[in-house]
Amino acid sequence: MGETRAKVPSIMSDTSNRATPSEPTSELGFARLLAFALPALPVAAFQLPFVILVPKFYAETIGLSFIAVGAIIFAVRIIDAFLDPFVGYFADHSNPGWGRRRSWFALAAIPTTIGALFVFYPFPNVPSDNSLFWAGWFFVWSMLLSVGYTALSLTHLSWGAEISTSYYGRNRIFAAREVLAVIGTLVATGLPFVLSVLGFHGETPVLITLAVLVVVALPAFTALTVFTVPEPKHVARKHLNFLEGLKGLLRNEHFVRLLGAYALANMGNGVPATLLLYYVRDYVHGNEETQRFLLLLYFLFGVISTPLWLWVAKKTSKHRAWSYAMLVACTGFVWSPFAGHEWLGDYAVYAFGAIMILAGMSVGADLMLPVSMQADVIDVDTARTGEQHTGFYFASWALANKIALSIALGIGFVLLGIVGYDKGDRDADPLTPAEVHVVAQPPAEGVGVTLPKVDRAKATTPKRKGHHQPNPDKPVRQTPTAKWTLIFLYGIVPILLKLAAVRLVWNFPIGAAEQAKLRAEIEARLAEEKANGTAAA
Repeated sequence: MGETRAKVPSIMSDTSNRATPSEPTSELGFARLLAFALPALPVAAFQLPFVILVPKFYAETIGLSFIAVGAIIFAVRIIDAFLDPFVGYFADHSNPGWGRRRSWFALAAIPTTIGALFVFYPFPNVPSDNSLFWAGWFFVWSMLLSVGYTALSLTHLSWGAEISTSYYGRNRIFAAREVLAVIGTLVATGLPFVLSVLGFHGETPVLITLAVLVVVALPAFTALTVFTVPEPKHVARKHLNFLEGLKGLLRNEHFVRLLGAYALANMGNGVPATLLLYYVRDYVHGNEETQRFLLLLYFLFGVISTPLWLWVAKKTSKHRAWSYAMLVACTGFVWSPFAGHEWLGDYAVYAFGAIMILAGMSVGADLMLPVSMQADVIDVDTARTGEQHTGFYFASWALANKIALSIALGIGFVLLGIVGYDKGDRDADPLTPAEVHVVAQPPAEGVGVTLPKVDRAKATTPKRKGHHQPNPDKPVRQTPTAKWTLIFLYGIVPILLKLAAVRLVWNFPIGAAEQAKLRAEIEARLAEEKANGTAAA
């Protein structure tokens, strides 16, 4: 049988991509769709806080240096990333009795749960001057969390890509998954408000609560998924070895193109996500509650906008909808250098809130549409080889993405450390009252949301001996070089990266019509092989 029976047509006009093939009738019902998506909630509850809160927590509360935190994050992500293809390959080629996707998903939940518990809850009462111990603690448990999360997410994505084989059905699967993920992030970002009302302030109780949430919810939702969601049909004519599979992946030019765009876009998300709390505190002059409120606003609009991007994708295509979403985010980031307190005074927080809404509106598209497109480019490989390399593809996708995020997260912190950015210790010289412009109330002339003040005298966050307790409400005076480095990293770098991603996917050659042709060929081959097997028997 020839190696290649179908090729995606050369780049076609966007009008052809709007053709809507008939959808299969075997899509998941609502109950099973919800059961499939639920594990994404507790995973998201630690995933983005791990990017945003944990580095800041280990740098400030635990007392590790910026450079140490950035180096550990970089090392963990790089090591984990190079394990991804092997995890994906063996997940594709294993054949446990319970099913490939079910078995790996259930197994991966174990190290993910344990790693999240210890990263978010550093309970040993060891002084901060024992930097070797805390660097080792952060590295070991971050490594376990990252590897567990890798196996869990790869299996979940592969499972979703194989449950539905239609262009728009995959949007539905991944939209459900990512909506639950964003809801999980909303839970995580809303926790500080709830805990503040209960009298618990600072990041320590937030991270401990997140650890408890993951330990309880992730095993429960994982069990619900593996016992209720069906194992997808496995399409395989022969088993290629690891190197043959890798060569086939690199020959899939559509995958390489999409991968490059996704890596660039995620770098564009990772840099500002890592620096957000410092940007709000030191440039916008927002207090801790303002920071949490802005994060809540960001992810809330991520959920609200998801139906919009599903509609835009149906009217145009996945790649155009994703491009439009990235351009919307760019229109927000372009104004962020002008949303500083030195420009707008106490109104800066409102201007930055509008920026966060625009950036947040792209979140649903960023999470849903690229992975749905990824499932489509995997069909190209399946049509060419007759084997289903879903896990291997998503693993390679994750590898490139983690390298991109490692660069974004590590370099962001390292560059700030090099230029002498002051992270704000409790022993730092305080600003004068005239220099402290913390936005705790709306301007007298304006109408807006009044954010509650934190009574630090009543704060109940436990203080570990020798650890720093920075004041998250107080902007820290920075040198001009440090300030403009922060502005460049937060406001300019994401725009450049996202525009490069748009350039790659604007005329992506796989739309609804092309994907339907690929699936028709795959199904025809399966029917032919089944008929030949029956005749031979």
